[in-house]
Order: sequence, then structure tokens, then C-alpha cells
Amino acid sequence: MGMTRRFRYVLWTLKRVESIGVDAHITCVSGTPACGAEPPVTPEGLAVDGIAAWAEHHLRMTGHRRYDRVIRDTVQWDPPEDTDPRHITGVST
Repeated sequence: MGMTRRFRYVLWTLKRVESIGVDAHITCVSGTPACGAEPPVTPEGLAVDGIAAWAEHHLRMTGHRRYDRVIRDTVQWDPPEDTDPRHITGVST
């Protein structure tokens, strides 16, 4: 991430909320009509490195090169560690 912005005289950094995790999805869109293949669904979902591994496997098996990929995570703006955001006017969680 690493995006930093100044707001209310404080330097804020956009950070991933690690406790919520990351959702990832990938679909093969090579060909006409599109192949549509997707990795098997698991109860714990698919990690970002899992979709890359599946895409590599699918490439090796089929030669397909084009994929739609969605990676969703939750982020929040955090002030410096010595600043409590609850004490800054106009800031909420």
C-alpha cells in the first residue's frame, strides 16, 4: 500500500486491515467464446498466491493466457502510532 496523505494536520497512511483478510477470484477469459474455467471453490477461499498458481497451472494445461482477476481487501487510513484517531475532530471509524 504505502499511500500517505495529510488531513487535519496529521500524516495518514492507507493500510490493509490484516484481520479481515483478502478475497481473490480468477476466471479464464481466453478464447471466443471465453473458456470460463475457474479454480475449485474451497471453504476458506483462495489466497492471492493461490490464484497465481492456478493461472500458471491452467496456462500449462491449456495454453490460455488471458484471465479476469479480482482481489478485494479492506483498508483504513491510520494516523501515526503516537496519535489516537478518536481525539481528532471529524474522524470516525
